[in-house]
Amino acid sequence: MFSALAGMVMAAKVHFEQMKYPITRRQDKVSAEYIYKNKIDKQDVNEKYEKSKMPESGYMTVAEYEAKSRPMTKKEINAKILDKAEMPEDKNMVYVPKHKFKLVKYNDPVGSPELSLPRKLNFDRQINAQGIVASDYSKLVYPAVYYYAQSDCTSCDLFLINLDSSLSNIDKVKSANIVNKEPTPLISTDKDVDTKFIFRTLTPIDFSSDNSKLVVKEKIGHRHDGIWKTDLWVYDFNKKEGKKLPQIRDAITNYWYKKEKIEFEDKRWDIYPLGFDANDENRVIVNSYAYTGDVPIFLGTWSIDINGEESRLESLILKDFPISIVGLRLAEEAEVIPASELKFNAKQMKTAAKNKKKKEKADKRFENKVKSVEHKRQIHQMNMETLLKVKERKNELKNIKVKSVDGYTGD
Repeated sequence: MFSALAGMVMAAKVHFEQMKYPITRRQDKVSAEYIYKNKIDKQDVNEKYEKSKMPESGYMTVAEYEAKSRPMTKKEINAKILDKAEMPEDKNMVYVPKHKFKLVKYNDPVGSPELSLPRKLNFDRQINAQGIVASDYSKLVYPAVYYYAQSDCTSCDLFLINLDSSLSNIDKVKSANIVNKEPTPLISTDKDVDTKFIFRTLTPIDFSSDNSKLVVKEKIGHRHDGIWKTDLWVYDFNKKEGKKLPQIRDAITNYWYKKEKIEFEDKRWDIYPLGFDANDENRVIVNSYAYTGDVPIFLGTWSIDINGEESRLESLILKDFPISIVGLRLAEEAEVIPASELKFNAKQMKTAAKNKKKKEKADKRFENKVKSVEHKRQIHQMNMETLLKVKERKNELKNIKVKSVDGYTGD
């Protein structure tokens, strides 16, 4: 009984739809099928249109739900948190002095960049040291130092952050965030944590003039015995590989053994990378010193090519050598931003935020208007296509009737 009643209701609906179309034989099944299919298709179109006007919710298909439910990476989660994060405002604080920032040469004086291990590393377990910025403001490289409490030792990774090209030079550096770092380190130290009190750190020295290479020094030592040695690294951004250059240390020890029969195995000595040679960007300059008494003994200025194939003595006299100074770092200026400038900037930002909100509302209204016009056009097109099909069917039925009367068919 229920199925019969449902059939009667459906038949009444189909008949009502047929009344909209100028057709003589309203009981024709083919025309009724065209009309009914058009009605169902319009229901789908109307549902999609109404859904497009609604905010994102549980009203979605299985495929859309699965796409939204896919697992997110840690980088995506952190980026989402940062996008929504807002700095709280204290209305009682009328003026808080803020320092101005500037970009200065990183490797000035040459060989001066050093990475210190503050006491807070023992509690934070990780610190991110100051980075070096390429001269074209395209990238920033910084070291991340890790502390292992069980063996009281450290290791280090060197990471790359690609800077936002749409910002000003200072804002590029200020907005650089570790969330946007490349996941794979450029260079990593040994992660052996079995030997107690060992520290290993990586300190960037400088970029080459075309920013395609980076000189890095790796310091290895003992927490209670000082620095044991410094190793030289060169990272090539084009090849995406870092190369350690131990040949420079071998060249220094071999030279002094042949010259003075000095055995460096029992002596405390080290190298100090200065940067790329200003006259030859494919060579790195280092100074070397021996610590055999109260005053360090100068062991010469040496150079090595970036492939580690040729080491040579540049000078046995300590003097200034032409070093390429390229990289930059962010530094605070002595003066602070005056209150009038801060108030003006705050007013400008408030006005910009207000205008942005207005524009977003206007864009949303325009988008809804376009959607409405497109929806009406689509419905009208579907009705017209159905109307054409019904008219073609009407002509087809007329032709069949004429042929039947003239005797062309056997019906």
